[in-house]
Amino acid sequence: MFSKILLKLIEEAITPAFAFIFLKVVITIYLGNSLGYNVSIYNVFSLEVSKEAYTLINSYLLVTFSLFCFLGIMYSILKSLYFHKSHIHPNMTLSLYNFRATFLIQDSFHLYSQSLIWLIYSYISLFLSMILYFLGLTNGYVLLLSCFLCPISTYFFVLDLENEIEKDSDEEEVYV
Repeated sequence: MFSKILLKLIEEAITPAFAFIFLKVVITIYLGNSLGYNVSIYNVFSLEVSKEAYTLINSYLLVTFSLFCFLGIMYSILKSLYFHKSHIHPNMTLSLYNFRATFLIQDSFHLYSQSLIWLIYSYISLFLSMILYFLGLTNGYVLLLSCFLCPISTYFFVLDLENEIEKDSDEEEVYV
């Protein structure tokens, strides 16, 4: 049987995966049609285009993928900074309750599993950018963008995790 942690990670990974597939379909249809190719929902995964068009479409897809991953991890880090269940201010809780937005208040397990999934997707974007760049199927700026955003995402994730561990250790010292 699968462990609860693994099932939770799979559950957290499904929504971004569907969002990535949706973005791939929309961007491929838009760029393919704007470049003069007849692209529809039926042939979006089996395009027959020139190498230049394929490189352009791949580049836009990977840039969108990298930015989406970066925004996703920054969103989950901001949620952990301001809406973490253990240290949210009571006035903020009241405001969220009045706006019916209490779903933003989450515990550590949910927040950090979500951040970890976004970080994994960010590294997938980096490795995919590397492979496609070395195969000549994407532009160099895509690899540079991924090489820039991935370490920044990792840094903010580790910084947030360290702050949370520090807060937990401070709370233990106070109550002991």
